[in-house]
Amino acid sequence: MRKRLTFLTLGLLCMLGSAAFAQTRYLDEVFPEVTITQNVKYGNNISVLTGAPVPIDLYMDVYEPEGDTLAERPLVLIATTGNFLPRIMTGGPKGTFRDSVPAELCIRLAKMGYVTASFYYRQGWNPISPDQNVRTATILQAAYRGIQDARNVVRFFHANVDTAGNDFRIDPTRIAIGGNGTGGYVALGTGYLNDFAEILLPKFFNFDLTPPQPYVDSTIHGNIWGTNTAFLNLPNYVGYSSDVNFVFNLGGAMGDSSWVNAGEPPSVSFHTPLDPFAPYKTGPVIVPTTGDFVIEATGSYDVTRKANELGNNQVFIDANLQDPFTMKANMLNDGYEGLFPFDRPFTPGDLPCGIPGISLALVPEGSPWDWWDEAAFVAAWDAVPGQTVPGIVANCNSKTSNPDMSATKGRTYIDTVMAYLAPRMVLALGIDTSASVSIDNHLLAQQLQLFPNPAASSFTVRITEGLNAIGDIQVLDITGRVVINRENLRVRETAIDLENLTPGLYFVRVRATDGAVTTRKIRKE
Repeated sequence: MRKRLTFLTLGLLCMLGSAAFAQTRYLDEVFPEVTITQNVKYGNNISVLTGAPVPIDLYMDVYEPEGDTLAERPLVLIATTGNFLPRIMTGGPKGTFRDSVPAELCIRLAKMGYVTASFYYRQGWNPISPDQNVRTATILQAAYRGIQDARNVVRFFHANVDTAGNDFRIDPTRIAIGGNGTGGYVALGTGYLNDFAEILLPKFFNFDLTPPQPYVDSTIHGNIWGTNTAFLNLPNYVGYSSDVNFVFNLGGAMGDSSWVNAGEPPSVSFHTPLDPFAPYKTGPVIVPTTGDFVIEATGSYDVTRKANELGNNQVFIDANLQDPFTMKANMLNDGYEGLFPFDRPFTPGDLPCGIPGISLALVPEGSPWDWWDEAAFVAAWDAVPGQTVPGIVANCNSKTSNPDMSATKGRTYIDTVMAYLAPRMVLALGIDTSASVSIDNHLLAQQLQLFPNPAASSFTVRITEGLNAIGDIQVLDITGRVVINRENLRVRETAIDLENLTPGLYFVRVRATDGAVTTRKIRKE
């Protein structure tokens, strides 16, 4: 079943088509409405959630900018959190591809001009087993299935472009994947698990067996792409690419730092250094409800460190971004471009649960961007027979690492995520935003000269022919921030001083005296 919904943001001024300088597509929200196509089937594969393996259909929701006329738009896939278990079963309120965070990320990115998709990936593992080998094996296998499903989504879109006329008008050469919490594991694995040998490290073996056996067996679970038939894998869209061009995560981790190799996609990571459930550097992953050890994993700090050392994030370094969000991140990230640590202070104490005499010990904050409908979760929890604690206590337990959780707080953190993420995603995907900064006037573009380019200390803007003159000039950095503004010039040639700007990529937006606008890129050396 496919259902189309429209979201309207009141008060958003879409300047496209006006005489004023417009906001920048892919850097700003320029579309006031988003259309959602719900329950798009992207595949069918084997689930172990109920114990016995059974094939299930896999679905996603696709978000598009309403009224967009571009034939191709970059695609961003979003994987949600949920501890690889369904809502309620995981002991908390999260675990669906329509949770608050994936939906918010998809809506915001679609308003910026992307096509986005929040997808369900197969769930199921055994966090309560007293056997550490069982916990480790089943969570690795769950992450492995999530990575296969994410790659299945990528292949679905490629196949749709090839055989169905590109229903969602995506650009198949520009595909990104991101995830929050558990979805961060899926996103990072999709970007970096590119050789089955990478999951044959000693820590991925059960040494209690003779001979030792790997926790993931490709003859049972299928290959890393999910494109062969195995006992627990069905192939979908074989022959199409499973690759992504950019990766980002809000929390989560990945199996090992050795998964990151030179030439792999750039990455951006958001993480709280004191995250109690997923390591910021390299360390243990624990079961949130029991505190039991599961596996040693590599978190955002070490992922980004490797991406910097190997040159994968060089495109960000070369851009030399200087916006306030970058400068804030650089105060905390030890110089590793692409890492934004959210420095949340931890004040130990107890969280009252709303029931006299019941409170829970707080733990350091792990996901300040998260929120949920508390009343709906409590009601859903209490509706399940056999619960040993009331819903209000389950809700309280879910807030121990986010005690001041609210929609306002979560959206405020996502404001920061978007501001730091957007320019880097543009750079990583190689998007030419100059074509979407404004309604480009091709005649003015033909008449306009910009030289020298690259420029050291200054450059010249010249209109070479016609009756027009230069009216206004703005120089913008990659984030869309105006760094130079010259108005009411009424000249055919003028020099722009760049002495006060740091080296990097900029946009020069010129408006002629007749109102025509065009934009060019320039690089300061």
